[in-house]
Amino acid sequence: MSDENVTKRMGQLLRKGAALLITACPKCNTPLLRLKDGTMYCAKCDKQVIEQQTTPSTIQEGASGDILNQLATKVLIILEEYTRSLPKKPHPEEIRTFAAVVKDLVEILRGIRALQS
Repeated sequence: MSDENVTKRMGQLLRKGAALLITACPKCNTPLLRLKDGTMYCAKCDKQVIEQQTTPSTIQEGASGDILNQLATKVLIILEEYTRSLPKKPHPEEIRTFAAVVKDLVEILRGIRALQS
């Protein structure tokens, strides 16, 4: 699926009540959505994602100070907060602005993930 189609699909799901999460897909690094039924979904992979429980050792490893991980987390937090700020019945111009911002933030996140590879 092209990046533009992924962004459009994410926008459609957000308008239907999905929430943008701070968690990225483990396969493609696209921000995940929590659908109204509670499942996590990746719009790029077009699949449900199963959430794994983290252990204290996993959390400690993640807190190692890796700047790219911290930056990616901050971008995901911004995406989640921005999603929450969108009105329940946005005007078309708000939707266009929202989609543009989300697209830019997703591109930034992909750049960070590419640097991590």
